[in-house]
Amino acid sequence: MNLEINTLNLVIKKPNIKDIPSLIDQLNNWNISKWLVEVPFPYSIKDAYYWIKKTEEDEFSFNIYFKNKLIGGISIANKLIKNKWELGYWIGEEYWGNKYAKEACESLIKFFFTNTSINTIYASHMNGNIKSNKIILSLGFKKLGIGKKYSVSRKEEIEDINYQLMKSWTQRV
Repeated sequence: MNLEINTLNLVIKKPNIKDIPSLIDQLNNWNISKWLVEVPFPYSIKDAYYWIKKTEEDEFSFNIYFKNKLIGGISIANKLIKNKWELGYWIGEEYWGNKYAKEACESLIKFFFTNTSINTIYASHMNGNIKSNKIILSLGFKKLGIGKKYSVSRKEEIEDINYQLMKSWTQRV
């Protein structure tokens, strides 16, 4: 699928092989990887190829581009647990503070709710990830509680704060 979602500043689209050096460069940063549950650290070329393949298979898995440069990743992935669709995202450290994560998330959430019959999206962040906490709450997610997940990058079980967003909550004027 050649879907592109254009926002004010960004393009959300599928990555390709030429994006592998950018993926490796961005995700070999501990300041990013330490907050991502499913991303290994260090991040290798094998991991980048795996992500490219995953985005081909997953309808709602993309990368985020600013001026044609890959600066992040975003997905709403079916976690296969009771058909649970979960939002995930990351932004390269040099692009932090520009509200790109929120901009990308808003656009993908709107696209997802408009083009599927799914009424709920879940999200989570590791305990201590203050930036993701602010983003998730600003998107209208409501806190569900605290759980545990295994972090591939940290190689340990971490405390995870869980949220949900209902389609009806996003239909504000």
